[in-house]
Amino acid sequence: MPKYSVKKPMTIFVIVVIIIALGVVSLMGMTPDLMPSIDLPYVVVMTTYVGATPEEVETAVTKPLEKSLATVENLKRMQSVSGANYSLIMLEFENGTDMNTSVVNVLQNTDLIEGSWDENIGSPYIMKINPNMMPITIAAVDMEGYTTEEISSFVKDTLINRLEGITGVASINTGGLIESKINVSISKDKIDDLNQKLLSQANGSLANARAQINTGISEINKAEAQLNAAKAELDKTKDGTYDKLASISAELDAAVAWASALPAQISALEGQKMVLETQLAEGIGNPVEIKKQIASLTIQIETMKRAQQEASLNVETLKKSYKEAEKGAYTAQDSLDDAYKQLETTQKKVLEQKNQLNGALIQVNAAGNEALAKANLGSMLNMESVSGILQGQNFSMPAGYIQDEDSRFLVSVGDEFTNPEEIENLFVFNAPGLGDIHLGDVADVFVADNSEKVYASINGNPGVMLTFSKQSNYPTATVSGNISEKFEELSEEYEGLSFTTMMDQGDYIYLIIGAIGQSLGFGALFAVLILLLFLRDIKPTLITLISIPVSIMFAIVMMYFSGVTLNMISLSGLAVAVGMLVDNSIVVIENTFRLRRMGVPVRKAAVAGAKQVSGAIASSTLTTVCVFVPIVFVEGITRELFTDMALTITYSLAASLIIALTLVPAMASMMLKKEIKPDGERFNAFKKWYAKLLSWNLKHKAIILTAAVVLLIFSIVASVARGFIFIPDMATPQLSGTMTMTDEEAGIQDTKAMADEVLARITEVEGVDTAGGMLSSANSLTGEVSADMVSLYVLVDQESDRSGGEICEDIEKACEDLNCTVEMLSSSSMSSYTSALGGSGVAVEVFGDDTQDLQTAAQQIGEKLQEVDGIVSVDNGLEEADDEYHFTVDKEKAMKNGLTVAQIYMQVAKVLTAETNATQLLWEGENYDVVVENPAAAGISIDELKDLRLSGTDSNGNTTTVKLSDVAEMNEIKSLPSINRIDQRTYLNVTGEVEENQNITLVTEKAQKALKDYEAPDGVTYGFAGENEMIMDAMKDLVKMMVLGILLVYLIMVAQFQSLLSPFIVMFTIPLAFTGGLLALLIFGKEISVIAMLGLIMLVGIIVNNGIVLVDYINQLRAGGMEKRKAIIEAGATRMRPVLMTSLTTILGLVIMAVGKTAGTDMMQPIALVCIGGLVYATILTLLVVPVIYDLFTGSKYRHIKEEDIDVSDLIV
Repeated sequence: MPKYSVKKPMTIFVIVVIIIALGVVSLMGMTPDLMPSIDLPYVVVMTTYVGATPEEVETAVTKPLEKSLATVENLKRMQSVSGANYSLIMLEFENGTDMNTSVVNVLQNTDLIEGSWDENIGSPYIMKINPNMMPITIAAVDMEGYTTEEISSFVKDTLINRLEGITGVASINTGGLIESKINVSISKDKIDDLNQKLLSQANGSLANARAQINTGISEINKAEAQLNAAKAELDKTKDGTYDKLASISAELDAAVAWASALPAQISALEGQKMVLETQLAEGIGNPVEIKKQIASLTIQIETMKRAQQEASLNVETLKKSYKEAEKGAYTAQDSLDDAYKQLETTQKKVLEQKNQLNGALIQVNAAGNEALAKANLGSMLNMESVSGILQGQNFSMPAGYIQDEDSRFLVSVGDEFTNPEEIENLFVFNAPGLGDIHLGDVADVFVADNSEKVYASINGNPGVMLTFSKQSNYPTATVSGNISEKFEELSEEYEGLSFTTMMDQGDYIYLIIGAIGQSLGFGALFAVLILLLFLRDIKPTLITLISIPVSIMFAIVMMYFSGVTLNMISLSGLAVAVGMLVDNSIVVIENTFRLRRMGVPVRKAAVAGAKQVSGAIASSTLTTVCVFVPIVFVEGITRELFTDMALTITYSLAASLIIALTLVPAMASMMLKKEIKPDGERFNAFKKWYAKLLSWNLKHKAIILTAAVVLLIFSIVASVARGFIFIPDMATPQLSGTMTMTDEEAGIQDTKAMADEVLARITEVEGVDTAGGMLSSANSLTGEVSADMVSLYVLVDQESDRSGGEICEDIEKACEDLNCTVEMLSSSSMSSYTSALGGSGVAVEVFGDDTQDLQTAAQQIGEKLQEVDGIVSVDNGLEEADDEYHFTVDKEKAMKNGLTVAQIYMQVAKVLTAETNATQLLWEGENYDVVVENPAAAGISIDELKDLRLSGTDSNGNTTTVKLSDVAEMNEIKSLPSINRIDQRTYLNVTGEVEENQNITLVTEKAQKALKDYEAPDGVTYGFAGENEMIMDAMKDLVKMMVLGILLVYLIMVAQFQSLLSPFIVMFTIPLAFTGGLLALLIFGKEISVIAMLGLIMLVGIIVNNGIVLVDYINQLRAGGMEKRKAIIEAGATRMRPVLMTSLTTILGLVIMAVGKTAGTDMMQPIALVCIGGLVYATILTLLVVPVIYDLFTGSKYRHIKEEDIDVSDLIV
């Protein structure tokens, strides 16, 4: 390869130009992002069950779902939360699982059981956990001179529509926005007023009926008196000659009396019928029975009317007969007997009618009492019925099409409401005597808003918080830039409109890119200075320097085609690699330079200079690269995060190797034609001093080796004693925090006033540019706001030199005398993001089937954690328990009254439900929720609930009523607000907050010791979880990765040296590097983190490079016949310069990252510190200790296969 490059340099230059061109095109096609594209193996299944308690949700939703989902392929862990109104199940899958396929499988398994659910249970919502779900921008909007209502209206009516069109924006959530709704509040006063009118009318009808019946009774009494008088008259005239006349006269009197009584009877029957019709209209009594009675009375009335007509005719007939009888009185004697019979019959009928009227009077009185007791419109007008009416009337839907010869017409039915007045004037029913009843007659219809529950402030002005989420296929930086451009456009368009960005991942990305770019640039500059210092010639410096941009461009091309984005991790990989990119070129150019000093012709020197070290630099590159190969065996977020770094380092180092063996020889053959001056006297003197020092070391091996081992042990023990962390916190100019009221009885207005005071004090803290806040969400699923917590957002003044941590500390101190707790967070979202996955603080998961034992164990474990040094507060999972009135239903008593437990629950829940969303109203261009409220439900007391009358149906089909307290016993208990389960086992999570400046792993270790002798109740088990477990799992994976990397490095060196022993000599530098890396962490006060472990893993591949170059040259000298010690000293002196040059370029390339305090460098700082410390320490000892080890482990004779030993050219067969 070097020979071809020297022979055809223009070919190499063309390839380099192509690589640079492709790199530029690839770079233009790549957009920066904060983090790598992470496919997290998590799926969330969320299901709503409105009105259900956590226990009901667990039984009806969570457990059936868990049983079904447990069979999904590649499921690793299943965690669930059953709360009031909702169920949430998080599924964790094995790493490498195709999450799209898993989502489909989850959907199929949920469909299997969804059909058997109650109609009140919603359909499961399935979603993958995706980093894109995190907001990319949080901004506060305010307008000069606008009130909260005005800014809310402007945002809602104008601003949101303009912002939603931004390219790449998926959704915009608002905080502090006043939202209106149409309230339909059922009015007890209005219903009572209507009830009173209905009752008055019913009482009036009953009074008229009573009067008519009493009149009838009075008339019948008169008729009875007339009949008695007629009978007495017959008795007197019975024996007289005018008996017949008297008989006719009596009969006439009886007929007149009968005819007079009939109207009263008819009137009484009509009054009775009116009562029954009133009862039927008002729903009093059995409607079937009442209808039968009404039909019977109708027949009786018609019969009586016909009898009345007959009686009138009879009276007229008798009058004529009487006249005739007067003429023939003596001839009518025989009629007396008939008169007596008629009189008796009439007396019986009058008595029957009298008894009937008395019975009717009793019935009317009873009906009046029943009407007074039961007549109530409230039984018909409840939330359920009103909501149903609104839903049914607010309807418009296409029904189909009608086709005629020429046209096709869409047929639609119905019209939706257009304004609140239509709702208020909506016809409900017709009430007898009252006419048409409209919704406004029984309910108050008005527009309401949530202004009492809204709070958002920015620098003391009312505002609205906007949270932007991006579409997954758009880069964060691009979308963030689009949002910022839109903000500027709108600010210019609307006078006084101001956008304050409280959090912007785009700014953070460019901040990181700038810092990493700065680190990369300074690394390249330092490399140039080192080359000039050692080579003292600009030409070899330029030849070596060209490898940096070409290698980076090659890496960018490979990143583009392999799908690696420009993110903090991949760019950090380039920044880490920049110092190593020139290593191979340095070795080649230095060797070429040395040959030119010896007088070798330029082309031969270029070819030989590369060829002599090609094996060594190839092995060195492979050892550096191969330490990242085992990352494929690492699981979880560690692999997701750092694969990009491994790939970028691999691409860039592979490119640097190719360039060192092609471009460098080609350029050297053309640029190093002039005679090279020999080394200066100072460097020669330094080489002589080193040779003497090396000679002394070879004579005092024990001292050197003992010191190295002692330092190694000390560094390990001291570093482990500081504990472990996952990822260092990253400084950010965007701070966040919370303000929590300490007064448990504080209301929203108290919280708002306190937030104003807190924000005022925050703005006075030095280094604060902007401060804002809004009421926090109490429940992200329901959107309810917290009455006692405010989220705080603070922007740091960019010109301030104060750190975020210092500002946060001052903010907390400034508010410590207030009746609230202010907690600020100075780190970036990265540490919060990883903590969200693994939890934060000390966590103990307590499992158990018996609720009482589970709560007891959680309480006991919490008490033991409270005693652990380093834990400041403990939450045993029981402190948030709710007070509960629990009704235990007597199932036997309930069934005797025709009720089941479920029916009792439904009636109790109906009474306690205060509001429900009925429908929506599109009014003046906005959608309003139409909410039906029942104010009575909000104010119901426990005593009133106990007296609730439940309606049932017994075995005979009769309606029964019974008080709740008669069929259920009430107890006051404590209940958990949610039920948590892991892998279908109920558990409580006991957590301990770790004191500031305390290490989580060390505190967890203390907690494990504190619980070592704890004996849990039978059936209860517990285990540690959370952040410590995530850290330890990551550390185990990285140790595995390190061991595999060391093995691969050894095997590569075996192939290089063709010896099993020589690699051990070089590998002795690995513990030396660990010593230096760990000492660097100790000096700078850093714990061992995942980032630091990656640095140690990188050192495994980096540090052996110098050893390989040194040992390889010793072997070359010995193969040439040089004596072992002389070869060791000669090789050390000769290779000292490239060893120092490669180490110094790598070290100085990482200096900016190691000492930088920007948000872009502090996360990767441990890698830089570890690499610098390891390289400084190990490079020095490589030049001093590796020769000692070589001398100790190798014999005086060097065994190797010579070319002549395998030359078969003279072999004759």
